[in-house]
Amino acid sequence: MEFSVLGPVEVRDGIEDLTLAAAKPRRVLATLLLNAGRVVSHATLIEELWDEKPPRLARKTIQTYLYQLRKALASGPCGEARQWLETRPNGYRLLLQPGELDLHAFQQRVALGRSSLADGDHARAAQLLREALGLWRGDALDDVPHGPVLAAEVARLEETRLAALQQRIEADLRLGLHRELVGELQTLTRRHPLREEFSAQLLLAAHRSGLREEALSCYARLRRAVVEHTGLEPSERLQRLHSAVLADAPALNTPERPAAPRPGHRLIRPAEIPAGIAEIVGRTAETEALERQLARSAALVPLVGAPGTGKTALAVHVAHRVRERFPDGQLFLTLHDGEGRPLEPLAAMRSMLRTIAPGEPPASLEEAARMFRSWTADRRVLVFLDDAASVHQVLQLLPSGQKCATIVTSRRRLAGLPGSGGVRLDRLTAREALALLGTVAGHERVERERGAAAELVAWCEGLPLAVWAAGQRLAARPALGVAELAARMRVERQRLGELQAGDVDVRQRIGAAVRRLGGADERALRTLAALGDRRLDPGELGRTLDLSPERTEALVERFLDAHLMLDGDTEPGVRIPALVRLACLGPTPPAPGAACAQSAALPRTLPDRRLSPRSHRTVPAGSRAHCRTVAYSARG
Repeated sequence: MEFSVLGPVEVRDGIEDLTLAAAKPRRVLATLLLNAGRVVSHATLIEELWDEKPPRLARKTIQTYLYQLRKALASGPCGEARQWLETRPNGYRLLLQPGELDLHAFQQRVALGRSSLADGDHARAAQLLREALGLWRGDALDDVPHGPVLAAEVARLEETRLAALQQRIEADLRLGLHRELVGELQTLTRRHPLREEFSAQLLLAAHRSGLREEALSCYARLRRAVVEHTGLEPSERLQRLHSAVLADAPALNTPERPAAPRPGHRLIRPAEIPAGIAEIVGRTAETEALERQLARSAALVPLVGAPGTGKTALAVHVAHRVRERFPDGQLFLTLHDGEGRPLEPLAAMRSMLRTIAPGEPPASLEEAARMFRSWTADRRVLVFLDDAASVHQVLQLLPSGQKCATIVTSRRRLAGLPGSGGVRLDRLTAREALALLGTVAGHERVERERGAAAELVAWCEGLPLAVWAAGQRLAARPALGVAELAARMRVERQRLGELQAGDVDVRQRIGAAVRRLGGADERALRTLAALGDRRLDPGELGRTLDLSPERTEALVERFLDAHLMLDGDTEPGVRIPALVRLACLGPTPPAPGAACAQSAALPRTLPDRRLSPRSHRTVPAGSRAHCRTVAYSARG
């Protein structure tokens, strides 16, 4: 969908014009567009439409206009699937995606153009500001009647446009284009006789072009206008410039030299992807799916899976394989802090801007996001967002360029991201898990005790992190037999303790994912974990947690979304994976009463089951299948 306010108000879905015809609904639309993403209060809409004399049913009339707007937007080919308007307690908010409003594109290019000008990149500044000004098709909202609200907004937009024009001319002057600017500036000084900046620029351009008479006439016209309207003389700066022209000062004849970029503020080609590993065991289908989806225009590829399935490792591996497609740089950002708290979008955006833009990043998320989208608009950049907490966190951090791509890893299902596709990481098959164990601990060692190795990876539930930790434990202790380690892991209270090697602690990693649930959800999962290693039907879940069927179903969906619970395609009920269950129970046995209750339910020997691999497949990010993490089913 394309929305335009820099000229006549237009709404287009492809080639179809969806613009409202009636005057007052168009004023409501214009007010919402100029505040897209922000709540517009009822009082603001009433003031715009009726000023100080609203009708008795003003709010109901506005609701009618909004109904007409919703209906018009939904009538387009792409409109039915979108929520356009959000009703809030004190007003309404129009929901747009990046790149849909011409005003936002203008603001983005202006912000980056100003940064380039400050950084001494005058050619880039001139290009960006020229592109920004080219988006204007006339006066803002020039076919919409203006009440007091829109009148103030239009005046502000016009001031922004003239400021951008001044800066574009400044960039051109610094590039030595004074002769080309004289005619344009003559027109501008007559249209805006009190705007000193245009007169100063004409004075300088005319002087450098050898047009001394024009330069002096320009100053005389400005002085007459200023004295007539204000009774004051022109500013001291303009007077000094006039004196320099009269004296034919040599310093005026040469364009200013570009300022040297400030060190440490701009990397021409950021390359922030962490070091990866040359080979990933298994994951052939997922690797191919990631590479294929990253080749799309403006690709956004979520990679989701349970904690410890190797999402970051695979994404780093693929990012290195495709980095040559993104010659303008690769950005990497972890979206949780060291304490496991989600990073706020503003903090994340400012972190990326410190890499790519000069100076201190903007203090507001809207301005920072506009600058980032402008910087990425004409570049080929790969953005890697690791460990995302939510769709909201990701949406603000997406590049705008059609040749950019974004990889997002997350432990949670990310329904609602633009586009479709994505890749889900299941657990490893039994064969893949054995191959990974052999890669870490030594293939000969694994082959010598293949039966014990199969038992060992079964206790790891095909979780790559757990298999890797077990392999590292064997590699660090050559005298430790595979069968001995497998025997230790049969004892549930010891299992997670054996899956610790160096900085990798499976208990800590899964425990962090459980703690992210927080509050009642975390307590509920720990309560269910105490029920033992078995499938649980919705009725038992509800009775155990004292929840209604509806709340039970919603809770299970949240656990499935977080990949902390499994549901089977063929067997009824849900199950908590053993390693998740043990992490919930903690490093020591539960209280004596609870321990007695669990002792009959928790198996102490290897159960009579085998890991059954499911085919790896790419599924739509919003589908039901996407939220399931089941990679292995228990078969008796």
